[in-house]
Amino acid sequence: MPRRGENIFKRKDGRWEARYSVKENGASRYRSVYGHSYNEAKQKRVIAIAEYEEKLKRIELDSSEPQSFCYVAALWLENIRLSVKDSTYTRYHRTVHKYLAVYFNNKEITELDSKNISLFTEDMLDHGGWQGEPLSAKTVCDLLCVLRSIMLFASEKGYIIKNERFRYPQKTKKAVKILSEESRKKLEQVLLSKNDPISLGIMLALFTGLRIGEVCGLRWSDIDFSSGTLSVHRTVERISDLDFEGDSKTKIIISEPKTENSCRVIPIPAFLKERLRTYSDSKDGYILTGGEKVIEPHSFYMRYKNYLRKNKIGDYSFHALRHSFATHCVELGFDIKSLSDILGHSNVSTTLGIYVHPSLKQKQEQMNRLTIG
Repeated sequence: MPRRGENIFKRKDGRWEARYSVKENGASRYRSVYGHSYNEAKQKRVIAIAEYEEKLKRIELDSSEPQSFCYVAALWLENIRLSVKDSTYTRYHRTVHKYLAVYFNNKEITELDSKNISLFTEDMLDHGGWQGEPLSAKTVCDLLCVLRSIMLFASEKGYIIKNERFRYPQKTKKAVKILSEESRKKLEQVLLSKNDPISLGIMLALFTGLRIGEVCGLRWSDIDFSSGTLSVHRTVERISDLDFEGDSKTKIIISEPKTENSCRVIPIPAFLKERLRTYSDSKDGYILTGGEKVIEPHSFYMRYKNYLRKNKIGDYSFHALRHSFATHCVELGFDIKSLSDILGHSNVSTTLGIYVHPSLKQKQEQMNRLTIG
């Protein structure tokens, strides 16, 4: 229940409104967030206030001194903007503004040495995340990669940079939960019994290894029924909108897949080709919507999770479908190079090291080949 003075109240339309104060041009202004319940509105306000305070802490990089880290970081961002994808640039932009520029705000680029970098690494690992939570080793490694790129850029621009070695924290490999044989077969039967776009999208991922953004970006024109193939040359993702004055903090983009190898042609299993025929029509729309409106990955992911829950299949991430596809292909004796091409990898070591998870049954069959004499 709301308490007196906390500025949360129920509106006539049934929604709850939570207000908070911000400073604009020296004057106080109220902003509001809305929720279907008191608790939802209150939580949204906590997040909104945190984001506003983070924005206040953003460094005005363009006004920094030429020798400062922030100034050089701004030059680096400007330099790489046209050479990387929008999604990559927004990630770099966030890394600089949220972490690097805040931490090295008072440092000159020429002052950075092993001690500064080690202290930064330790600080991020200890309490660099949201509300002081530790950042993962992988995230810290990503931050250090950007920092190193900025320092190399500075050196190329004539700054006297100390030639320091970067010590990257040891990354722990996170095991991906793949579908058990029982869950996979159950999911296959459920998918075959359904006749809707969501089921078709899940089936495409399970039998071709497509990523979720690639499934969302697949159009009917990408299916070649005469050759029995599908072409992957776009992906859908939601990224931060760097136009801070806009109405939305994020935007949906449709772009080329993550790497050059991700643009690929995949042969379609015969049964899946016939399945696709029953859905296809003369229109060239997105497969998951049937029209020109695209479904974003998060929405599709939530529908997928509800799909698993409703059919009592188990709790698996969408990416588990890709891992399960790769593992099942290896169990069936696929040629690894062909499988690597289908998955869009640049080399087979990625396929074997990340996407193949031999089952205990498969290991046992291999071990039983050993005999005496």
